[in-house]
Amino acid sequence: MLLDIFNMEPNPMANFKGGEGEALVRMHNDEMGKVAQITLPVGASIGYHTHEDSYEVIYVLSGCGTCYDGDQVYPVSAGMVQYCPQFDGHSIVNTGTEDLRLLGIIPNR
Repeated sequence: MLLDIFNMEPNPMANFKGGEGEALVRMHNDEMGKVAQITLPVGASIGYHTHEDSYEVIYVLSGCGTCYDGDQVYPVSAGMVQYCPQFDGHSIVNTGTEDLRLLGIIPNR
């Protein structure tokens, strides 16, 4: 299956996962899992959440920000991958000066 995710209509989501501001989310969701392209404007965030049912892989497409991964905090930028194992938690904040664009993959387990 080919997903032209960047041409999907974005769904504005206020306080995504309990975060700040509004995220623009383009998502494909089926019985196998989710593929999402998330755009965080400057100052917006994905709230801290735990993956109880699966894991998540996030690829940073562009921009930069700060990732809260369990008890670790580190900068993220284009080309980096953040892996959140099952039962761990994470959050990402756009601390840069331009949109932070992410590609997330969450398989159903």
